[in-house]
Amino acid sequence: MPTPPDARTVLRDALDGDPPDGLVTALDDDALRALAATVTDARRRQARALDDAERAALAHLPRVLRGAVERILR
Repeated sequence: MPTPPDARTVLRDALDGDPPDGLVTALDDDALRALAATVTDARRRQARALDDAERAALAHLPRVLRGAVERILR
C-alpha cells in the first residue's frame, strides 16, 4: 500500500507552490492538511462563482453574439 504524501506536499499542491517556511514550522501536519483542504475548497468555490458570473454576463448579450464572445473569453 503506497504511503500518503506528507502534509507539506499536500499543501504545496493546493497552493500551486511552496508554502512559506514559517507557516510549515508553525503548524502541525493535521493543521497543514486542514489548510490544504480549505484552500482547495475555496479555489473550487471561486471557480464555480466565476463560471456563474460569466454565464450571467453572457446572458445580457444577444444570442447571436454569445458564441463569439464566449470563444474570445476562453
